[in-house]
Amino acid sequence: MKKLWIFFILFCIFACSDKSTGEDYPVIDVVNNVGKYQRVYCSDYFSSIELIPLETSEDCLLEKVASTAHDNKNIIVNEDYILMTTRQRGLYAFDHSGKFLHQIGNRGQGPNEYLRLFNVFLNTNETTIFIEDFHKILEYNLRGNFIRSFQNPNVEDNIVNRCSYVEDNVFVGQINISSGKCKCRYFLFNGKGETIKCFPNYTFFERNGFSYSNFDGALLPIRVDDRIYLKDYVNDTIYSLENLTLQPAYILGLGKYTFPKECLEISISNGGQSPTSKALTIFSMMGSANYFFYIINVPDFFPRPKTKTLYLPLRGEYTLENRVFGIYSIAENKNILLDTDDYYQTGIINDMNGGLPFFPRYYAGDNVVVDVWYADDMKEMLTEEYFAKQTVKDHEAHKKLRELMKNLKEDDNPVVVVAKLK
Repeated sequence: MKKLWIFFILFCIFACSDKSTGEDYPVIDVVNNVGKYQRVYCSDYFSSIELIPLETSEDCLLEKVASTAHDNKNIIVNEDYILMTTRQRGLYAFDHSGKFLHQIGNRGQGPNEYLRLFNVFLNTNETTIFIEDFHKILEYNLRGNFIRSFQNPNVEDNIVNRCSYVEDNVFVGQINISSGKCKCRYFLFNGKGETIKCFPNYTFFERNGFSYSNFDGALLPIRVDDRIYLKDYVNDTIYSLENLTLQPAYILGLGKYTFPKECLEISISNGGQSPTSKALTIFSMMGSANYFFYIINVPDFFPRPKTKTLYLPLRGEYTLENRVFGIYSIAENKNILLDTDDYYQTGIINDMNGGLPFFPRYYAGDNVVVDVWYADDMKEMLTEEYFAKQTVKDHEAHKKLRELMKNLKEDDNPVVVVAKLK
């Protein structure tokens, strides 16, 4: 009997030890949802949708930014301003009625100017904004005045990029990993461009030939209130940065269709196979308090929802667009890949005001998400025939949309769409 008690005590100790050290992260089940596409509606997710047409004038013309599969956050909204970026022209500030206020900074090569807008992000401690340019970060106030600039950190000839503000003059960024020699992926640095902390790289490979590609890097940081999420293109783990510590938070369930390492070993420019031909690859992701919204590449051998046809001029042929939109509910631990029924329905079906489909580009806090509709798309798609096929639940919002359409011209500035999550 004594031996049995000893065995029982030891069993409890080891069982408790295993339980305390084991980690169980939520899995965003993607692979088992491919081919099981679902139609979802704005009224299921949002309590309201507001349209804000941005003023069009010679001082603030915004060229159309192609909606590609790669992360493309060209809009920032806070309580006072709507900020629209355009790589060719600059950064512009509007108020919440859509009235143009001023440009922020100027494009150029001067000490207080930026040449390109690779990334734009807000200072969450002060009412300022940062622009990530070639190897430097510039800070402006939201009235458009220059404050300071500093160099991105250089780590073993790799420039830290795709940055975001963390807190207390601390920033986070990543470096592109072109070989297995880089021991760190993410870096914390201060407003002088000095590295203060780094986090390990978990992707190791030796490339045959020197080359960089988008897949060597990471998504833009995903800010949700006081938390930042980070994700590599080739790592299925989504990390959470809290209290200047990086911890795994979610796992993308891609099964055997995760990013193939052999696509990293040989650069595409040297004859390597594109990973998009054989992997489920997340290209863009943004988060809110309760959801992740993302865009994923679905290879040709998977069933795909109906989608528009793209022309490839270099090949002289047409192909189906392989982007699929996904929504992950954090509370329900439920993942959905969206169905599309024709050329137009490429997002969450808009049964509220009957307009274009909605899919969030930016999280503005307080459960508010933002999309952008371009005037030429609206003029082409929002016809009487289109409206006749739509279910409309908010008739007042539909009336406002029709009034907007009467005066909208194809070359007008975009319309900002602001939605409140339930």
